[in-house]
Amino acid sequence: MNAEFKQTLENLYQEIHVEHLSSDPLGIVQSYEDPKDQEIVGFISALFALGRAALIRKAVRDLLGRLGNSPYLFIQNFDPSKDGDIFHGFVYRFYRHHDVNLLFGWLKQILETDGSIKAFFLRGYDDAEVDIGPSLSRFVRRIQHLETRPSYPSLPPKGSGARHWLTDPACGSGCKRLNLFLRWMVRRDGLDLGLWPEISPSQLIIPLDTYIARISRRTGLTGRASPGWKMAVEITESLRRFDPDDPTKYDFALCHVGMTFSCSDHPDIARCRACPLHPFCNTNEH
Repeated sequence: MNAEFKQTLENLYQEIHVEHLSSDPLGIVQSYEDPKDQEIVGFISALFALGRAALIRKAVRDLLGRLGNSPYLFIQNFDPSKDGDIFHGFVYRFYRHHDVNLLFGWLKQILETDGSIKAFFLRGYDDAEVDIGPSLSRFVRRIQHLETRPSYPSLPPKGSGARHWLTDPACGSGCKRLNLFLRWMVRRDGLDLGLWPEISPSQLIIPLDTYIARISRRTGLTGRASPGWKMAVEITESLRRFDPDDPTKYDFALCHVGMTFSCSDHPDIARCRACPLHPFCNTNEH
């Protein structure tokens, strides 16, 4: 990793820091002032971060619009056996109203037992571990043991809508959405909220989406072909050479570079030449 590449990443981090918030799901999270609401909205927004950003934002706004002014207070008063009708008609990708009812039922139980998602997560957190992976696995497995009725008679099977939210590093998943939520909660700057100071940013793993995977392969941040937890860790390790204390700070900028320049499997060389990462990208070989 050369000095020029590092400087380019630092420049992108500064230049794209908050420029794209209005088109990013994180912008919805930041529109709430109360940290209790921000945590809830952050979790919901991250879990629905699948597909185009505009469609994600539309779905999240639809869902939040049903909750009133405070999602935190809504969940405190929510009864999944009586109040689930509020979600009828909600559809996003493979998620339906009964999946959303289950999600809010889980959040209700988390607030009842621990008071916040952070406290629930910290019960399985170990600051001595190299990265957040094992703690994230324990978090997911504890959610899997929460009550699922009346939405489902038991934990939904793999492949069902709600089960897509419970990705586990131990099973090889890249856990993009959960790592995105953790980035928002743990890092603190003009972009991320820093609501969970108990966790070190150095332990975070990059949220691995299509753009991050493609850019990382083309710039040598990873040599792996298949997306998954191992690729996410390898990319994070490469970025750690540039900033050992905060390797995922480059995530937002890299992702939005990918979107802005339509980084694809079939590159448009003219568009690629305008990309700030082009000098370090293997599209130069074509």
